[in-house]
Amino acid sequence: MAKKYNLQTYGCQMNEYDSNMIAQMLEDRDCQATKDPADADFVIVNTCSVRGKAEDTAYARISQLKPMKAENPNMKIAVIGCMARNKGGNIPADLKHVDYVLGPDNYQGIEDLLFEEKTGTSVKNKIAKHVKVITEFDSVENYVGQKAKLNSSYSSFITIQRGCNKRCTYCIVPFVRGNEKYRPYQDVLDEINMAVDKGVSEITLLGQTVNSYNTDGHTFASLLQGVAEINGLKRIRFTSPHPKHYSNDLIWVIKHNENISRQAHIPVQSGSSRILKEMRRQYDREKFLDIVEKLRGISPDYALSTDVIVGFVGEERKDFEDTLSLMREVRFDSAFMFAYSPREGTRAFDQQETLTKEMKQAWLQELIETQNKITFEINKTMMGKTKEILIEGPSHRNPDEWVGKTDCFKKVIIPNNNYSPGDYVNVYIDDMRGWTLRGKPIDILFKG
Repeated sequence: MAKKYNLQTYGCQMNEYDSNMIAQMLEDRDCQATKDPADADFVIVNTCSVRGKAEDTAYARISQLKPMKAENPNMKIAVIGCMARNKGGNIPADLKHVDYVLGPDNYQGIEDLLFEEKTGTSVKNKIAKHVKVITEFDSVENYVGQKAKLNSSYSSFITIQRGCNKRCTYCIVPFVRGNEKYRPYQDVLDEINMAVDKGVSEITLLGQTVNSYNTDGHTFASLLQGVAEINGLKRIRFTSPHPKHYSNDLIWVIKHNENISRQAHIPVQSGSSRILKEMRRQYDREKFLDIVEKLRGISPDYALSTDVIVGFVGEERKDFEDTLSLMREVRFDSAFMFAYSPREGTRAFDQQETLTKEMKQAWLQELIETQNKITFEINKTMMGKTKEILIEGPSHRNPDEWVGKTDCFKKVIIPNNNYSPGDYVNVYIDDMRGWTLRGKPIDILFKG
């Protein structure tokens, strides 16, 4: 009888890709996916460690597996991902029902580990029997040749770069993901071609600092050009780029390839050059605004989203005013905004904070209100325009309505006219409820 696996994923799109890669490894061994962990032979929890709350959520979910393990002692539970690297041996010490803890560089051979019989030997000469915690960094492991399971018929994530060399003072990612490693150019193209052959028309290139890609004579710009030339790809996205690596070559490639979406998520973190220096972000306010000017030179409607941290160590009101003014000048379509919280292991962790929790929350609320007003105003300019949307599926609220996204990543609700996920439809946008755009279909441009 085929073994069953349950895979639970928390955190970023990189974790989603890794989970899909592991799913493919297991299904290559004739495993079957199940949504019910109680029905699974193998339960794998892919964790995030960017913020403490993410780790708390993962711990709580893993704790809930304990009675299932008691009911089925043969069930194997693996905790993987960034929290696995960060917490290591503390996880099985705190959660004794956990069998294995694997860091982001240690997924190769996970299927052999889970299938290993009591009399088994080593696993691909890498993971030994009875070793519960394997979290060491591997400077060469980049999962070359591995392909991720497609969990969508029309859109796919493709990891091209792992790790980060930036060492921003607030960020734990380099300590849980290691130094930057770049997937070979041809390996990336091979996976994209395989996805396109199966009907995928939209791909998103992934990396911690995706545009720092540089290996075997290929920069991110030349990789992106190679991807843009693949027949059948209608939309190409990438995330998350670092402002330092927006080269003129990259701007040129974006401008001269219409299937590269006119939308990007570029984390700015602060509008104050002084605070950016304290964060070790490797750019200043002027450099960031220069990138925005170049992208908006490609298209005045080039859509931008960002990440912002409020109340970093040493931040003063004038620094926060710089952030507010940058938000008003750039006019991001959306933003993920957070109050600074120290992460153990980072350079800023031991520094004395200068703002109270209440002050940080008050500034955060002010920033949110500023951005909400901008988002509403930008969305309102979409009224009366005709836009191409990629159909994703039925609306969660109303199955008689379907959801699609524009090239600039805006969600649009339309009536269901017997569409299929992956269809491209021209839509006249004529209504807006809250921030959600609504429209009337005009014609189908492409059947997915």
